[in-house]
Amino acid sequence: MKRKYTLYIDESGDTGIEKVRVGIKDKGASPMLVIAGCLIPESRSEALSELLDEVRAVTSKKSLHCTGMGHLGVAKFSRMVAEKAGILCFALVSTKSTMGGFRDQISGKGQDQRYYNKCVSYFLERVGHYMLLNDISSKDVGIVFEEREGHDYEKLRNYLHTIKKNPLDKRLEYYLAPIDPNSITSVAKSGDDLLCFPDLVAFSVAAALNASAANFGVPEQRYLRELKDKFFCDERTRAVGEFGLKIFKRYELKLDEHTSHFVEKLHVSGIEPTLHDGGLY
Repeated sequence: MKRKYTLYIDESGDTGIEKVRVGIKDKGASPMLVIAGCLIPESRSEALSELLDEVRAVTSKKSLHCTGMGHLGVAKFSRMVAEKAGILCFALVSTKSTMGGFRDQISGKGQDQRYYNKCVSYFLERVGHYMLLNDISSKDVGIVFEEREGHDYEKLRNYLHTIKKNPLDKRLEYYLAPIDPNSITSVAKSGDDLLCFPDLVAFSVAAALNASAANFGVPEQRYLRELKDKFFCDERTRAVGEFGLKIFKRYELKLDEHTSHFVEKLHVSGIEPTLHDGGLY
Protein backbone atom coordinates (compact mmCIF):
# COMPACT_ATOMS: atom_id res chain seq x y z
CA MET A 1 0.00 0.00 0.00
CA LYS A 2 1.35 3.39 -1.00
CA ARG A 3 1.49 5.72 1.99
CA LYS A 4 1.30 9.51 1.91
CA TYR A 5 3.98 10.05 4.56
CA THR A 6 6.98 8.32 6.07
CA LEU A 7 8.14 9.03 9.61
CA TYR A 8 11.90 8.44 9.76
CA ILE A 9 13.31 7.91 13.28
CA ASP A 10 16.83 7.91 14.72
CA GLU A 11 18.35 8.49 18.13
CA SER A 12 21.34 10.08 19.82
CA GLY A 13 22.83 8.63 22.97
CA ASP A 14 22.57 5.07 24.23
CA THR A 15 20.12 3.00 26.25
CA GLY A 16 22.44 2.00 29.08
CA ILE A 17 20.98 2.86 32.50
CA GLU A 18 23.28 1.02 34.94
CA LYS A 19 26.40 3.17 34.95
CA VAL A 20 25.53 6.60 33.61
CA ARG A 21 28.06 9.38 33.10
CA VAL A 22 27.69 12.27 35.56
CA GLY A 23 30.75 14.47 35.04
CA ILE A 24 31.97 15.28 31.54
CA LYS A 25 35.17 13.29 32.12
CA ASP A 26 33.41 10.29 33.65
CA LYS A 27 33.09 7.01 31.83
CA GLY A 28 29.74 5.36 31.36
CA ALA A 29 26.50 5.51 29.41
CA SER A 30 25.22 8.79 27.99
CA PRO A 31 23.23 10.87 30.50
CA MET A 32 20.37 11.30 28.06
CA LEU A 33 18.65 9.57 25.17
CA VAL A 34 17.16 11.58 22.32
CA ILE A 35 14.60 10.03 19.98
CA ALA A 36 14.04 12.19 16.91
CA GLY A 37 12.03 11.91 13.76
CA CYS A 38 11.08 13.65 10.55
CA LEU A 39 7.69 13.33 8.91
CA ILE A 40 8.24 13.39 5.17
CA PRO A 41 5.51 13.52 2.51
CA GLU A 42 6.12 10.95 -0.19
CA SER A 43 5.62 13.71 -2.76
CA ARG A 44 8.80 15.41 -1.48
CA SER A 45 11.09 12.41 -1.13
CA GLU A 46 12.82 12.89 -4.49
CA ALA A 47 13.48 16.59 -3.85
CA LEU A 48 14.82 15.78 -0.39
CA SER A 49 17.19 13.17 -1.81
CA GLU A 50 18.46 15.82 -4.21
CA LEU A 51 18.94 18.21 -1.29
CA LEU A 52 21.11 15.64 0.48
CA ASP A 53 23.28 15.36 -2.64
CA GLU A 54 23.56 19.15 -2.62
CA VAL A 55 24.67 19.10 1.02
CA ARG A 56 27.30 16.50 0.18
CA ALA A 57 28.62 18.64 -2.66
CA VAL A 58 28.74 21.83 -0.58
CA THR A 59 30.33 20.24 2.50
CA SER A 60 32.57 17.78 0.59
CA LYS A 61 31.23 15.02 2.85
CA LYS A 62 30.22 11.72 1.30
CA SER A 63 28.63 10.61 4.56
CA LEU A 64 26.10 12.86 6.23
CA HIS A 65 26.33 11.13 9.59
CA CYS A 66 26.63 14.16 11.87
CA THR A 67 29.17 12.69 14.28
CA GLY A 68 31.71 12.71 11.46
CA MET A 69 30.88 16.03 9.80
CA GLY A 70 32.52 18.50 12.16
CA HIS A 71 30.96 21.67 13.56
CA LEU A 72 30.87 23.71 10.36
CA GLY A 73 29.60 20.78 8.32
CA VAL A 74 26.68 20.20 10.68
CA ALA A 75 25.97 23.94 10.84
CA LYS A 76 25.79 24.14 7.06
CA PHE A 77 23.65 21.00 6.87
CA SER A 78 21.27 22.51 9.44
CA ARG A 79 21.03 25.80 7.56
CA MET A 80 20.30 24.09 4.25
CA VAL A 81 17.61 21.93 5.82
CA ALA A 82 16.06 24.97 7.52
CA GLU A 83 15.96 26.87 4.23
CA LYS A 84 15.04 24.13 1.76
CA ALA A 85 13.69 20.94 3.32
CA GLY A 86 9.95 20.27 3.36
CA ILE A 87 9.98 18.16 6.53
CA LEU A 88 8.41 18.32 9.98
CA CYS A 89 10.53 17.48 13.01
CA PHE A 90 9.83 15.89 16.39
CA ALA A 91 12.04 14.91 19.31
CA LEU A 92 11.83 13.40 22.79
CA VAL A 93 14.58 13.90 25.38
CA SER A 94 14.86 11.47 28.28
CA THR A 95 17.45 12.28 30.93
CA LYS A 96 18.30 9.14 32.85
CA SER A 97 18.69 10.90 36.19
CA THR A 98 14.92 11.60 36.11
CA MET A 99 13.83 7.95 35.67
CA GLY A 100 12.91 7.53 39.34
CA GLY A 101 11.02 4.33 40.14
CA PHE A 102 10.72 3.39 36.48
CA ARG A 103 14.36 2.23 36.59
CA ASP A 104 13.39 -0.45 39.14
CA GLN A 105 10.28 -1.43 37.19
CA ILE A 106 12.27 -2.37 34.11
CA SER A 107 15.44 -3.71 35.78
CA GLY A 108 16.83 -7.02 34.65
CA LYS A 109 17.58 -8.68 31.35
CA GLY A 110 16.29 -6.60 28.46
CA GLN A 111 16.05 -3.38 30.47
CA ASP A 112 17.83 -1.38 27.78
CA GLN A 113 15.19 -2.36 25.21
CA ARG A 114 12.34 -1.69 27.62
CA TYR A 115 13.74 1.78 28.32
CA TYR A 116 14.09 2.51 24.60
CA ASN A 117 10.57 1.28 23.86
CA LYS A 118 9.11 3.47 26.60
CA CYS A 119 10.92 6.52 25.19
CA VAL A 120 9.60 5.68 21.72
CA SER A 121 6.04 5.62 23.05
CA TYR A 122 6.46 9.12 24.52
CA PHE A 123 7.96 10.29 21.23
CA LEU A 124 5.13 8.82 19.16
CA GLU A 125 2.58 10.67 21.28
CA ARG A 126 3.93 13.92 19.84
CA VAL A 127 3.58 12.58 16.30
CA GLY A 128 0.11 11.26 17.05
CA HIS A 129 -0.90 14.71 18.31
CA TYR A 130 0.10 16.26 14.99
CA MET A 131 -1.73 13.56 13.06
CA LEU A 132 -4.92 14.16 15.04
CA LEU A 133 -4.80 17.91 14.48
CA ASN A 134 -4.32 17.43 10.75
CA ASP A 135 -6.66 14.48 10.15
CA ILE A 136 -3.86 12.19 9.03
CA SER A 137 -4.91 8.56 9.12
CA SER A 138 -2.73 5.81 10.55
CA LYS A 139 -2.88 4.02 7.20
CA ASP A 140 -1.22 7.01 5.55
CA VAL A 141 1.98 6.95 7.65
CA GLY A 142 4.79 4.44 7.42
CA ILE A 143 7.30 4.42 10.30
CA VAL A 144 10.95 3.67 9.56
CA PHE A 145 13.56 3.34 12.29
CA GLU A 146 17.26 3.39 11.69
CA GLU A 147 18.02 -0.15 12.75
CA ARG A 148 19.69 -0.51 16.13
CA GLU A 149 21.95 -3.54 16.43
CA GLY A 150 20.32 -6.19 18.57
CA HIS A 151 17.03 -4.38 19.05
CA ASP A 152 13.89 -6.50 18.76
CA TYR A 153 11.40 -4.43 16.77
CA GLU A 154 8.72 -7.09 17.10
CA LYS A 155 8.82 -6.49 20.86
CA LEU A 156 8.48 -2.76 20.20
CA ARG A 157 5.43 -3.36 18.01
CA ASN A 158 3.93 -5.68 20.64
CA TYR A 159 4.59 -3.16 23.41
CA LEU A 160 2.83 -0.40 21.50
CA HIS A 161 -0.11 -2.68 20.74
CA THR A 162 -0.37 -3.51 24.45
CA ILE A 163 -0.35 0.06 25.74
CA LYS A 164 -2.80 1.16 23.05
CA LYS A 165 -5.17 -1.67 24.00
CA ASN A 166 -4.80 -1.09 27.76
CA PRO A 167 -3.74 2.55 28.17
CA LEU A 168 -2.76 3.70 31.65
CA ASP A 169 -4.24 7.16 31.16
CA LYS A 170 -6.28 9.30 28.79
CA ARG A 171 -3.23 11.05 27.39
CA LEU A 172 -1.75 7.80 26.17
CA GLU A 173 -5.05 6.59 24.75
CA TYR A 174 -5.68 9.84 22.90
CA TYR A 175 -2.31 10.64 21.37
CA LEU A 176 -1.31 7.11 20.41
CA ALA A 177 -4.68 6.42 18.77
CA PRO A 178 -3.50 7.26 15.22
CA ILE A 179 -0.23 5.33 15.54
CA ASP A 180 -0.24 1.91 13.87
CA PRO A 181 2.49 -0.35 15.35
CA ASN A 182 2.21 -2.64 12.34
CA SER A 183 3.53 0.17 10.14
CA ILE A 184 6.93 0.04 11.91
CA THR A 185 9.93 -1.22 9.98
CA SER A 186 13.67 -0.81 10.46
CA VAL A 187 16.48 -0.37 7.96
CA ALA A 188 20.21 0.31 8.13
CA LYS A 189 21.18 3.94 7.62
CA SER A 190 22.73 2.97 4.31
CA GLY A 191 19.39 1.46 3.30
CA ASP A 192 17.52 4.76 3.03
CA ASP A 193 19.24 8.08 2.44
CA LEU A 194 16.39 10.04 4.04
CA LEU A 195 17.47 8.71 7.45
CA CYS A 196 20.10 11.47 7.30
CA PHE A 197 17.38 13.93 8.34
CA PRO A 198 16.44 12.39 11.71
CA ASP A 199 20.14 11.79 12.36
CA LEU A 200 20.64 15.56 12.05
CA VAL A 201 17.66 16.34 14.31
CA ALA A 202 18.71 13.87 17.02
CA PHE A 203 22.30 15.11 16.92
CA SER A 204 21.19 18.75 17.07
CA VAL A 205 18.89 18.27 20.06
CA ALA A 206 21.51 16.27 21.97
CA ALA A 207 24.22 18.81 21.19
CA ALA A 208 22.01 21.64 22.47
CA LEU A 209 21.48 20.05 25.89
CA ASN A 210 24.31 17.65 26.63
CA ALA A 211 27.53 18.85 28.28
CA SER A 212 30.32 16.44 27.35
CA ALA A 213 34.06 16.15 27.07
CA ALA A 214 33.70 16.62 23.30
CA ASN A 215 32.20 20.10 23.73
CA PHE A 216 34.30 20.98 26.81
CA GLY A 217 31.15 21.11 28.92
CA VAL A 218 29.51 23.77 26.73
CA PRO A 219 26.41 22.51 24.85
CA GLU A 220 26.12 23.74 21.26
CA GLN A 221 22.73 25.25 20.40
CA ARG A 222 23.57 26.49 16.90
CA TYR A 223 22.13 23.51 15.05
CA LEU A 224 18.84 23.38 16.94
CA ARG A 225 18.47 27.14 16.63
CA GLU A 226 18.67 26.69 12.85
CA LEU A 227 16.15 23.84 12.85
CA LYS A 228 13.59 24.93 15.46
CA ASP A 229 11.16 26.39 12.92
CA LYS A 230 10.95 22.95 11.30
CA PHE A 231 9.42 21.45 14.45
CA PHE A 232 5.75 20.81 15.09
CA CYS A 233 4.58 23.71 17.23
CA ASP A 234 1.54 25.35 18.78
CA GLU A 235 -0.25 27.13 15.95
CA ARG A 236 -1.01 30.31 17.89
CA THR A 237 2.14 30.90 19.96
CA ARG A 238 4.64 28.94 17.81
CA ALA A 239 5.84 27.18 20.97
CA VAL A 240 7.96 24.15 20.06
CA GLY A 241 8.38 22.90 23.61
CA GLU A 242 5.77 20.29 24.66
CA PHE A 243 4.61 20.01 21.03
CA GLY A 244 7.32 18.93 18.59
CA LEU A 245 9.99 18.82 21.30
CA LYS A 246 9.20 17.01 24.54
CA ILE A 247 11.90 17.28 27.21
CA PHE A 248 10.77 14.84 29.85
CA LYS A 249 10.76 16.32 33.38
CA ARG A 250 12.69 19.35 32.15
CA TYR A 251 12.37 21.17 35.48
CA GLU A 252 14.44 18.43 37.10
CA LEU A 253 17.36 18.83 34.71
CA LYS A 254 20.59 20.34 35.94
CA LEU A 255 21.39 22.63 33.02
CA ASP A 256 23.80 25.54 32.98
CA GLU A 257 22.19 28.99 32.96
CA HIS A 258 22.70 29.58 29.23
CA THR A 259 21.26 26.19 28.24
CA SER A 260 18.34 26.56 30.64
CA HIS A 261 17.50 29.94 29.10
CA PHE A 262 17.68 28.46 25.60
CA VAL A 263 15.34 25.60 26.57
CA GLU A 264 12.79 27.89 28.19
CA LYS A 265 12.68 30.10 25.08
CA LEU A 266 11.42 27.07 23.16
CA HIS A 267 8.43 26.94 25.54
CA VAL A 268 5.62 29.38 26.25
CA SER A 269 4.35 29.54 29.82
CA GLY A 270 0.93 27.94 30.19
CA ILE A 271 0.89 26.55 26.64
CA GLU A 272 0.67 22.76 26.56
CA PRO A 273 -1.13 20.16 24.46
CA THR A 274 -4.71 19.48 25.50
CA LEU A 275 -6.86 16.39 25.19
CA HIS A 276 -10.12 16.37 23.27
CA ASP A 277 -12.02 16.84 26.54
CA GLY A 278 -9.99 19.96 27.37
CA GLY A 279 -7.86 18.39 30.09
CA LEU A 280 -4.14 19.07 30.21
CA TYR A 281 -2.06 15.96 29.88
